[in-house]
Amino acid sequence: MRIFVTGATGFIGSAIVQELIGAGHQVLGLARSDAGAASLAAAGADVHRGSLEDLESLRSGVAGAEGVIHTAFIHDFSNYAAAAEADRRAIAALGAALAGSDRQ
Repeated sequence: MRIFVTGATGFIGSAIVQELIGAGHQVLGLARSDAGAASLAAAGADVHRGSLEDLESLRSGVAGAEGVIHTAFIHDFSNYAAAAEADRRAIAALGAALAGSDRQ
């Protein structure tokens, strides 16, 4: 199964990526930076460049996957309300891209 993982280079996301790859799944990991992209590629995942705030990049990541695991979050705790709102918009975009499909 091909899984799109947001937050794929983070603490939790990177562990999920390893587990998925170890179980034989293909992973498409969201990466904001060159360093993140290199880390994902080294782990054996395919890289999807974008960010949590780039809703089109999220939609196109979903389009290339059979399932989605969302672990990304903007860790700017000095502006938590804006970070939570960005997360809400990302979840809505991911959900809309999955709606009406048999993908999860």
